[in-house]
Amino acid sequence: MVNFFVILAFIALYGLSMIGGKKGPVYFALGLLVHGGYILYRTVHLGWPPVTARHDILIVMALLVASSYYYFRNKVNLNLLLDVLPLFVVALSFFAVFQEIIDTVDPNMNSIWFYLYISFFTAGCSFFVTSSVAGVLYLKESSVLYETVQYRFTLFGWILFSFSLIGGSVWFFLTYGVYWLWTAKELWITIVWFYYSFYLHGRLLKSLRGKPSSIMGVAGFPILMFSYLGVMPILGSPWTQF
Repeated sequence: MVNFFVILAFIALYGLSMIGGKKGPVYFALGLLVHGGYILYRTVHLGWPPVTARHDILIVMALLVASSYYYFRNKVNLNLLLDVLPLFVVALSFFAVFQEIIDTVDPNMNSIWFYLYISFFTAGCSFFVTSSVAGVLYLKESSVLYETVQYRFTLFGWILFSFSLIGGSVWFFLTYGVYWLWTAKELWITIVWFYYSFYLHGRLLKSLRGKPSSIMGVAGFPILMFSYLGVMPILGSPWTQF
C-alpha cells in the first residue's frame, strides 16, 4: 500500500509540473527526487536491482525518461518541454501501478546474461520513449533540432535494443536450452525491432524526413507499450513476469 501512495505522489508532482507555471521545474525536480527515492527503496528492499518484474522495469524506464529533462532543458522552451515530457513519464508510471509488485526473483534470472539483457532492454525502450517526446516537440514547433534529436535517440535505442536481443538469446539458451521461441511475446519484440529499423531507414530518405518520420517515431510509443503490456493479456504468453 505504501508503494501505491509513493507512486501516486511522484505522479502528482509530475502532473503539477505541467500546470505549475514558473514552479513547474520545481515540481518536476521534486517528482524526480521522490521517483528516484522509490527506486532506491525497491533496490534495498529486494536486495538486487529492481529489474526482474514489469512493475519495477516500468518505474525505472519512467525515471530514465524523466531524467532526459536535464538534456532537453537547455534546448527547448521549458513551458513546451513541461507540456510534453511529463505526459510520457506519467503514462509509464501509471502503467506500472497496475502491474503486480513481485518481491521474489526467479532463480533462472540470477544470471549476468539476464541482467545484461534486461538492462539493455530497459535502456533501449527508454531511448525509444524519449525519442517520441522529441517527435511531439517537433510536431509542435517544426524545429529541425527536435527531429535530429528524435533520430539520434531512436538510433541509440535501436542499438541497445539489439544488444538486448543478443543478451536475451544467450540467457535463454543457457537457461532453457534454446535461443528463441516464437511465442506472441517474441514475435512482437521482433516487430518492434523491425519497426524502428524501418523508421531509421526511412529517416535517411529525404522524402520521409520531417513530419512523416516524426509521426512514425511518435507512433512507436503505443506499439512499444502494446508489445510489452498488451501481448500477454490479449494474445497470451508464457513469460508473464518481465
